[in-house]
Amino acid sequence: MSSYKGKKAFITGGSAGIGRAAALQLCHQGASVFIAARRQEQLDATLAEMRQVAAKDAVVGAVVMDVTDRSAVREQAKKVLQAMCGLDILICNSGSAQTGCTLDVDDETYEAMINVNYFGHVNVVRAFLAHFAEQKSGNICLVSSMLGFMGLYGYGAYAASKFAIIGFAEALRQEMGLCGVNVSVCYPPTTDTPGLEEENKDKPPIVWALESESGWNKTYTADEVATTLLRGIERQKFSIVVGFDSWLIYTLNRHLPGITHWIADRELRDAAKKVAESPK
Repeated sequence: MSSYKGKKAFITGGSAGIGRAAALQLCHQGASVFIAARRQEQLDATLAEMRQVAAKDAVVGAVVMDVTDRSAVREQAKKVLQAMCGLDILICNSGSAQTGCTLDVDDETYEAMINVNYFGHVNVVRAFLAHFAEQKSGNICLVSSMLGFMGLYGYGAYAASKFAIIGFAEALRQEMGLCGVNVSVCYPPTTDTPGLEEENKDKPPIVWALESESGWNKTYTADEVATTLLRGIERQKFSIVVGFDSWLIYTLNRHLPGITHWIADRELRDAAKKVAESPK
C-alpha cells in the first residue's frame, strides 16, 4: 500500500514537466492533489488527466498562481488549505531557465530568474509555513537543480538562483525540524520537459557542444525524476539526487571539488575547440 494514500499535496509548476508527473503519480497512489501554474489552459489539461487516475474519494483541483506575486500566493494558499482541509506535502517546483554568458544575459533576465526560481519558492513556503508549524508534521520539498551546487559555463544567472534555494532549504530544515516537519531539496539533472525546450531556443553554441559531448549529461524523463523525488520525500531525505551519474557528480563535487572542476574544464576546452573548428 502506498504511503501517499490519503495524503494531501500541493504542487507549484504542476501543469507540465516534473510537477505534472509528480501530480499524476500522487493521484495514482491515492493522494488528494492540487496543482498551480500560470496558464489556465495547461492547468485544465493536467487536471483532466489527474481526475482520470485519482481515487474516488480524493480531492483534486488547480489554481492559477504567479509565484512572484506574494499577495496572490497568500490568498491562493488560504483557498487551497480550505478546499483540501489541510495539507501534508508541499512541492515547490516552479522555475525558468535561460542560458548565456555573464554580460550576454540582460539585467531583467537575472532579476526574473531570481524572482521565479528563488523568491517563488520562498513566497509559497512562507504562505503555508504557519499551517505546517501548527500541524507539527508534513513534508516540504524545494526543487533546485544539479546546477544548484555546481555552476557551469553559460548558466551563471540560472545557477545563482538555484544555489539560493539550497541555502534557504538548509536553514528551513533546522527551523521546521523543531516542530516535526521534514524539508527536502531535489536536484534534477537535465530533464525532458517543455522548460528544456524553451531553454534550448537560445542556448549558446559552446553550451550546445558541451552538453552534446559530455559524458555526464544524461537526459531523464519527467516521470523518472518525479519517481525519485517522491521516493525521497517518502524516506524523509534532505538531498534527493536523481540517477547514479548525478549522484557521482554530487558526491565528487562535495568531497573532491578539484576533480569535478578538472573534468568540467577539460570538457569545456573540448567544446570550445569544436565550436571554433566548425564551419561558420
